[in-house]
Amino acid sequence: MLWQKVFVLSALAIADAHPGTHGIRLNKRDSRLEVTLEPSTSGTPTEVIATIKNNGADDLNLLKVGTILDDKLPVQRVVVTDQSAGESIAVAIDVANVHYFEKSGRFSVIADGLIPVGLASSTSFDQPAIAFKSNAIDIDVDAVAASRLMVAPALAERTNVQAGCNETTSDASLKALANCQVLALAAAADAADPSSKRFVEYFGTNSSETRNIVVTRLKNVAQECSTTNSGVSRYFCYDYYGVCEIDGPLNAYTAWDVNTMVMCPLFYGLPPLPQGCHRQCQATTTIHETTHCEAVYEPHTNDYAYAYNASVALPSERALQNADNYSLYANAVYMSC
Repeated sequence: MLWQKVFVLSALAIADAHPGTHGIRLNKRDSRLEVTLEPSTSGTPTEVIATIKNNGADDLNLLKVGTILDDKLPVQRVVVTDQSAGESIAVAIDVANVHYFEKSGRFSVIADGLIPVGLASSTSFDQPAIAFKSNAIDIDVDAVAASRLMVAPALAERTNVQAGCNETTSDASLKALANCQVLALAAAADAADPSSKRFVEYFGTNSSETRNIVVTRLKNVAQECSTTNSGVSRYFCYDYYGVCEIDGPLNAYTAWDVNTMVMCPLFYGLPPLPQGCHRQCQATTTIHETTHCEAVYEPHTNDYAYAYNASVALPSERALQNADNYSLYANAVYMSC
């Protein structure tokens, strides 16, 4: 799970509002979800209202937290929001909470991103994420006032396993990191083999460029998992931010921008190593979370899809950036799936 502190999946893109503004990359929109932005009537200049309408024929469950629907904590956890066909949801977003304005002035705001979805009959988000793009609206911003609302990063220093583990969670965490290293290196070796059909299965291409990226990312993950007292990430074996059980529960989550992984109580109920194809364990969950850390490999992975069926159905450029493709691939190499 990925802590989307700055709406990575459902980004509010900000640009100076003047003719000729460039540099906002838009995803191809899926017509099933229509997102409309409008100014808020709350009196807060930096607040906008986003209305999400399901234009499709199927009722959908939308992933809430970490996406544009997040109204609590910006951590991606599975919360079911049942949106019937034709139904709309409106959420208020204060842009100043997640965007730093260096200067005052008029800015253009656009919602551009993806929302992982599942059919309403299931609590599993096993469908490909839906891309959306909203209209653009202008807001007037006082940079000084907006800076007081900015959600500051909670952590600055970086080490690895943090104090606060009990004997059980400490032992499990150390084994998970050791197993993460072994599985990540094995997956990297498989990815380096141009004859590997398994690589094509999980990443949708046999290009040498993609292989090199996957190999490097997995080797970096293995390097990060090889240490418990140094490195670029922080690893907590307790709920540091207090969100494991809020609208969850979660196995784990990561704050990518401060390279912080948190293992939740459910994580310690998983088996240490894979017990079957496409099944979660502590080692592959650790790989998943480590790929989310920006300092391990840039750009960090996202959560475009979860589980095997949805992950291998992603186009190759999405599979390359999807955390579950790496953890599932490592599982497949270990289990000879």
